Amino acid sequence: MRTLLSHIGRLYTCDRHDRVLADAYVVVEGERIVEVGQGRPEGHFDQRIDLRGQVVIPGLVNLHHHFFQTLTRAIPRALSGHLIDWLRAMYPLWAGFTPEDLNAATQATMAELMLTGATISVDHAYLMPGGRAAYTDAIVEGACTAGMRLHLVRGCMTVMEDRLEQELTPLIGPRAGGLVDDEDEVLADMARAIDTYHDTGWGARVTIALGPTTATYPRLDFMRRIAGLANEHGCGLHMHFHPRPDERAWCREQYGKRPIELLDEAGWLRPGTWFAHSTRVDADDMRQMAEAGVAVAHCPRMIVRLGARVTPVHEMLAAGVRVGFGVDGGASNDSSSMLGELRLALLLHRVAGGEGTVPWQQWLSPYRALTMATRDAAAVLGRSDIGRIELGCCADIAAFDMSPVAFAGARTDWLSGLLVAGDDSRASLTMIGGAIRVLHGRLVWDDEQQLRARVDAATQRLIERAQRLTGLDYLQMA
Repeated sequence: MRTLLSHIGRLYTCDRHDRVLADAYVVVEGERIVEVGQGRPEGHFDQRIDLRGQVVIPGLVNLHHHFFQTLTRAIPRALSGHLIDWLRAMYPLWAGFTPEDLNAATQATMAELMLTGATISVDHAYLMPGGRAAYTDAIVEGACTAGMRLHLVRGCMTVMEDRLEQELTPLIGPRAGGLVDDEDEVLADMARAIDTYHDTGWGARVTIALGPTTATYPRLDFMRRIAGLANEHGCGLHMHFHPRPDERAWCREQYGKRPIELLDEAGWLRPGTWFAHSTRVDADDMRQMAEAGVAVAHCPRMIVRLGARVTPVHEMLAAGVRVGFGVDGGASNDSSSMLGELRLALLLHRVAGGEGTVPWQQWLSPYRALTMATRDAAAVLGRSDIGRIELGCCADIAAFDMSPVAFAGARTDWLSGLLVAGDDSRASLTMIGGAIRVLHGRLVWDDEQQLRARVDAATQRLIERAQRLTGLDYLQMA
């Protein structure tokens, strides 16, 4: 199949030369980009797509998500409260989801991501009730159906935050309803996932990384075993890392060291490791992360949703830390709009620390934000075959229509208009490996209403089960 994308209004290649082309075209043959230029190419094409008046960019790379959370979005009971309060409400819901539920959530989540320009997504799958391998398989099967690239972090939770395990176990069952994992069982399924699914070749559709939801400082040997398994098979390492004051104090009292130093001892500070959020890292943490090649997935909407502190992206970049963007979980966001996340990321860091504390010279530019969400994020995942519109790269491409009135007066610089103006985050085209998954703002591989209905049915069942076990009314705000 030879496809021509023609009459492109502005093409942002994000290639090594940072080329931006007007009246451009891209030729795709099979899964690869084989020609990029301006004007009218010659030759035979099996398919022609006219993209006049549109911005075309490399497919966006989502560095952090939790697909299972799409099952529990906008639940009234969990709309108020900081992290621990939010988790206290959510865990009883999550303890009940099945592999079939997760398969549906994966497809629905990937649909939303592709509809907003993403072509590859991390799924930090740290909750698998009862530790069953069927959950891993359900995610991969759902991704293959959706046709989106998957970077699956086979995660785990061997320790719950605060005293939540003790609080929830009497209500929802042993080990907090099966949410707290057994270390040996986790490592066995991590190894199985790698053997079954991990692909390191050009154009890989499924790759595997490893990591718990948060660092288990009292069990550093477990962290070492995870890092050892990842190193043995060339896998990435990923987890949430924003150490609270009490965590820092505990690490000082028990080990006389900072949390980041303990992670270094456990083999976690190395290229191929990236942390989610990192809202509480300090200057010393940033320096050590930069020296080790550790990156960060910044999830701005989560910060607003849960009332967290603003990640100091400008300080991270100044320290040499690589930063990309993620949408975070469906219930800690509660959206999976990749373009929406990029738009907020461009702006939110400007208020880190309060009004006027971030020099405007350190604000992200629209183009810097774009490269962070494409080629830089691809590099974080160890990939050079995606994230750029360049000869030989995978044909992972997204287009956005700039012709609606929402962009009136906003096309002096098309990318600035796309990220600062506009009232819609839907892509007009999303292509993955040369295959069209979104066209004219609609899915071409499934019906949106049917995807939503499958998830809605699971959500209703999870709410009824949690209400029965806890006696809480999940339909009312706390």
